[in-house]
Amino acid sequence: MVPLYVICGPLGAGKTTLLMRLLAFWCGAGKRVGVLMNEAGAISLDGAHADGSAAAVRNITGGCVCCDARDGIGEGLAELVEQQEVDVVVLECSGIAAIEEVIEAVTDSVCLALVRLEKVIAVIEPIVPSDGRPIGSRYTALVQYADEVIVNKQDLYSAVEQERFRTAIVRDRGHARLWQVSQAAVDPKSLLRPYEQRPKRRVGNVAFGSTRAHPMVTTIPLAGPLHRGRFTEWFDHLPVGLDRVKGVCRFSGEQELYEIQYASPVTRWIGVVRFRQEPDPALILIGRNYNHAHCHRTLRTCLLSA
Repeated sequence: MVPLYVICGPLGAGKTTLLMRLLAFWCGAGKRVGVLMNEAGAISLDGAHADGSAAAVRNITGGCVCCDARDGIGEGLAELVEQQEVDVVVLECSGIAAIEEVIEAVTDSVCLALVRLEKVIAVIEPIVPSDGRPIGSRYTALVQYADEVIVNKQDLYSAVEQERFRTAIVRDRGHARLWQVSQAAVDPKSLLRPYEQRPKRRVGNVAFGSTRAHPMVTTIPLAGPLHRGRFTEWFDHLPVGLDRVKGVCRFSGEQELYEIQYASPVTRWIGVVRFRQEPDPALILIGRNYNHAHCHRTLRTCLLSA
């Protein structure tokens, strides 16, 4: 039975960074790795990153594997296991997926005929809520269902913030091991070490019939190059409520392809990127309760033809 590893966590926590580290480890050991990459937008930027290292990448776009795109899990696993004959499968969930529903999906009869759920790995960062909620409250389900909890981006937070967050996470983490790192720099061999005695996992109709308020996800194709100055102004003044921006673009007068990354509240960068197969230029915007019409309209004014 092919082992399946699920990587989950909020938007921008470092899931793909961890995935790339694991791919390097497995490839170095001669393993054929299949990747199921779930992104809520209409394009898969993270899948393009993994494509250079994995034996096969199956992108599940346009919804979460916990609800809208759930059928894509079984189809993707069948392709990777039966057609590509991979040794290991990794599912990187969308940052807005409900982990308990993902676990239920990958342990149904169709999936269990193809793979064995080996570990659920949660990647989070020590954000202290600004709305008065308890520290770690946004991660309660993640740490309760995970086998490994990686608290990432330690270099961006004070020792006091880290300790407060660690204490809160330890209280809710169930059987999971806790890792505190930066740049998702976990030793893969230690992380992937199997349990001597496998903990019982809670599955089965954990949220049957319930509804979840996903953030609004919008994919904006970029039909041409962007004006760098106008885009920088737009990027530096993103509205409150816009939690995530990612994608690729080109700027006028420049040949390079640029990757755009923003994850509230701290991550914001633009850098040259190279892919084996370039995705079409586009930006994915994910958020709640922001003036999306104005935000999208001002973004389109950054196009050179605007």
